Amino acid sequence: MNEIFIIAGDYLKGKTVYPEFRRMLNLLFNISIASFVYEKCYGHYTWLNYNDYKGILDFFIKGNFFIPFSIFLVVFGTTQFLSISAFSLLNHFKTIKITREILQYQFKKETVDERLKELDKVSKIVTPIRLTKKTMIELYKKVRTNITPEAFEEIEKSLKEPKQNLEANFTLAFRMTIAISIYFFSLPQFGWLLYLTALTVLLVGMYVLLISYRFLDIIPTLMRKFHTQAEEYLKVHTEQINDNTENK
Repeated sequence: MNEIFIIAGDYLKGKTVYPEFRRMLNLLFNISIASFVYEKCYGHYTWLNYNDYKGILDFFIKGNFFIPFSIFLVVFGTTQFLSISAFSLLNHFKTIKITREILQYQFKKETVDERLKELDKVSKIVTPIRLTKKTMIELYKKVRTNITPEAFEEIEKSLKEPKQNLEANFTLAFRMTIAISIYFFSLPQFGWLLYLTALTVLLVGMYVLLISYRFLDIIPTLMRKFHTQAEEYLKVHTEQINDNTENK
């Protein structure tokens, strides 16, 4: 109970409380699923009164606690394994496919020139500075010195925490899906409309989490590819300028 007040205090102070809130929800849904499994296997149970110290001592000393505790551990481990496995499998092969497509794709100089012309036209309307091809090339020359292998490593490191959060959120949504399915079959007031609405929101949310993870996963590859292609374009562009100069 004290932890709830601490979390509420941190929230009022403007501090992030999402990790703590997520842990509380994970605990709640794990207990709900374990409770359902216990009743299916061992029948209905009743809570001991808080002042029944003898009953509480018997519950722990005689080992009665170990049955629900074991069920809780099994539920926690199973849902964790299934959610992470599903998350990894759904992302792994898709990420590999997208990564291969990025690495195999080759930009043509003519295509890049055409896109830069389109960008120049748009910049006349939406930006105070015209983004001409010359401006973009000069801008890239200024930032290219900061594009190093160490910079890419830093980017990958900075993406680890957001990716872990997305995976943890997927696990929470997975457990929530199981829990609300149990609530639907256990509670007569839990109607079809609420169940289908909640299930749809959860499935859409899980899909968004998968897409977000894939995007973060390919960012380093995408940036490396952009750097490689930009260097090739700059090389060809410089050679053409030198050839034109020599012909004159």
